[in-house]
Amino acid sequence: MTRDAPQMTPAPPRLGPRPLALHLGLATTSVATSLATLPLRQQGVADLPLPLPDPLETSARQMAEEGRADILQALADQGSDMVRDMIDGIRRYHNHPYRRQSRDRPVIWQSGTTTLLDGAPDAPGSAPIVFLVPSLVNRAYVLDLMPGRSLLDYLAARGFRPLLLDWNAPGEEERNFDMSDYVRARILPAVDFVAENMADAPLHLAGYCMGGTLAAAVAQRRQTKIRSFIAIASPWDFHADFGGEAKTLLSQRQMWDNIITGFGELPVDLLQTFFTSLDPNLGLRKFSKFAQMDMDSDRALEFVAIEDWLNDGYPLVKGVAKEVFDKWYGRNEPNLMRWEVDGQIVRPQDIRVPSLVAVPKSDKIVPRPSALALSNALPEATVITPPSGHVGMMAGRQAETGLWRQLGDWIASGGKFADKPK
Repeated sequence: MTRDAPQMTPAPPRLGPRPLALHLGLATTSVATSLATLPLRQQGVADLPLPLPDPLETSARQMAEEGRADILQALADQGSDMVRDMIDGIRRYHNHPYRRQSRDRPVIWQSGTTTLLDGAPDAPGSAPIVFLVPSLVNRAYVLDLMPGRSLLDYLAARGFRPLLLDWNAPGEEERNFDMSDYVRARILPAVDFVAENMADAPLHLAGYCMGGTLAAAVAQRRQTKIRSFIAIASPWDFHADFGGEAKTLLSQRQMWDNIITGFGELPVDLLQTFFTSLDPNLGLRKFSKFAQMDMDSDRALEFVAIEDWLNDGYPLVKGVAKEVFDKWYGRNEPNLMRWEVDGQIVRPQDIRVPSLVAVPKSDKIVPRPSALALSNALPEATVITPPSGHVGMMAGRQAETGLWRQLGDWIASGGKFADKPK
C-alpha cells in the first residue's frame, strides 16, 4: 500500500468498540454458554444454535475426532486465552498513536448541516462526475478515510470528479427530518445543483449502504439528469437472511419505538447494539487477532482507522429511525414496492438508466439476498461481487483491486462491461 505517512496528533480517549460493556459481556457469555452446551450438541440431545466462536468450533471438531477426553478443559483454556487476547487487543487499540487528520475538501454546495465536497476541484469540466451518497448511520469519511484508502482519491486519479455528500451531525432542522425530507430537501437539490452548474459532465449517482436505498428514490425522479445509478451494498429486501439474534431484536418494534421516542433519536450505542447482533462474536474474533499484530504494520493501521470510523457515528434522527424499524425492517416496504418517498412509491423497475449493484462477498451488515433484491428489480442492472465485506470492500486492503477498480471500469465503459448475472 502506497500512502503518505499518517500524522499522529493527540485526541480524546477511544471508547470503542461501542458499546464496550456489551462486547466484553458477549465474549465471556458466548464462550461459557457454548462450552456448557457442547456435550448436548455432541450427543445430539438438542439442536442448539450455540456454536463455539471461531476458532474454538474448529478446535472442538478436531478434538472430538481425536477422541480427546479433556476436550472441555482444553477448549475452556483456549476460550479464556481468546477473551484475554481480546481485552489485550482493545487496550492496544485504545493506545494506538494513529489519529485521522481531516482532509480539506472544498465545499461546493450546502443546505443545513449537509455539505457537498469536491474530491477533484481541478478536474476538467467534462470529467465524469460520481455523486456519492453515504449512509445516514455512519460518517461519510469512510469513502475518504486516509491517503491510500480513499475512494475519492482513486476516482480522481482515474479522471473522474467524485463529489461526496457529507451529512455531518444533524442540526436543528435535520432533527425533524424523515427519509422524504432527506431526499426532497438534501439529495435532490444537491443533484440538481450539480446537473445545472456542471452540465458538460455526465453525472453518475452512487449510494453506499442505506445511501443507495435513498438514492434509488432520487434516480427514479432524475433519470434525465443522470447517466447511471450505482448501489453499493444497499439493502432492499429487509426480511432476507438475517440471523436469529438480529431477527429477535428487529421483531421488538414497540421496544424500538419506545426507545426512539424516549431519546428523541436513536443513539449511536443503540445503533451499534443492533449491528453487533448481526455477528455477536465479531468483537471477540477481531480484537483477539488484532492483539497479535505488529502495531507498526499497515494491517494494524488499517484496523485502527476503520475501527475509529465504526465508533464515530451520529445518532439517527427520530423520523428516520422510526421509518427504518417500521417501514423497512418491520413491513419490508421497499421490497414489496410500498415504500413511499415524498408522495411517490419507489419502484426500481421504473429506473431505465444503466445500473450497477455491488454485492460484497461476505457482508454481515447487508445480507447478499437483501442487496440482490434491488438488482432483480432494476431493468438495466449489472451485478459485481467485490471481495471482503461491507466495510472492507470500501476501505480495506482489497478495496482498490476490488470495488474501486470494478466501479471505475464500469463507469468508464458506459455501464456495459458485463452481462447481468443473477
